[in-house]
Amino acid sequence: MTRLNRLIRRYKKQVSNAQPDGYILQGTVVKRYLKRRVAGVLKRYGPYYLWTRKINNKTKTQALTDEQAQIVQEVINRNRQLELHLDSLRSISEQIIWDVTPCVAKRKRTS
Repeated sequence: MTRLNRLIRRYKKQVSNAQPDGYILQGTVVKRYLKRRVAGVLKRYGPYYLWTRKINNKTKTQALTDEQAQIVQEVINRNRQLELHLDSLRSISEQIIWDVTPCVAKRKRTS
């Protein structure tokens, strides 16, 4: 079996694994606590959950409940797994393209 056939089989196998099992989101869930001075004593409030993500080069933030934070975190983890699969697919695709198409000849460097 040639290298190209192995790459194509690997690509097809990876494509079948790259389908997400549900919704996907990008970003990060942040758990924060706030400290406020009440009657001279620091009091801790929280936890508060925030979902942050980039949209058009601007950071957008959304406050979440405990339940929402758990769901959004699961969906973000699913997206990260999908991105890993896509990175692998991109790498295999690149190898296949270089194997199938003629390459530019490298020129010899002169000193």
